Amino acid sequence: MLFLLLVGCGPKLEPDSTGELARQYLVDQGYSLKSYEGSQVYSFEKHELVDMPHKSIWARQTVQPDPYIGKEIIQEIFIVKNHPVSKIYGKKVEVRVFIVDGKIIGGTSYPDDDTMGGWGYSLEGKTAEEVQGDKLEEWSEEWNKKYGQ
Repeated sequence: MLFLLLVGCGPKLEPDSTGELARQYLVDQGYSLKSYEGSQVYSFEKHELVDMPHKSIWARQTVQPDPYIGKEIIQEIFIVKNHPVSKIYGKKVEVRVFIVDGKIIGGTSYPDDDTMGGWGYSLEGKTAEEVQGDKLEEWSEEWNKKYGQ
């Protein structure tokens, strides 16, 4: 008799070309990759930028959203260690690398659990205040004027 034991019977996700681009970027940043969680497409229109989660996502980016309005942004999702956010929370971190036309434009990071509220962090682990400067309230008002029309 032949017995086969299958461990982890679910399909293992493997990154495609954009996933591989994101994987290599994360490795180059010194992060230890624990798993690949797949990809999602993210898109938005101008008027949505004053609403959550769009406003919080873009508050943590170093690029402006204007070139990406109406475009598909591929989010490649990984669980990593050795990330600045893991130093704060002592946990693995979910990172989402944003890719448009084969180019990494930014991303987000959160502790890998459901207990954290708030805006999260940039791909590099920075808060919105660190990305936008100490005047986040002024940034928010300007943002609402620009995109709230």
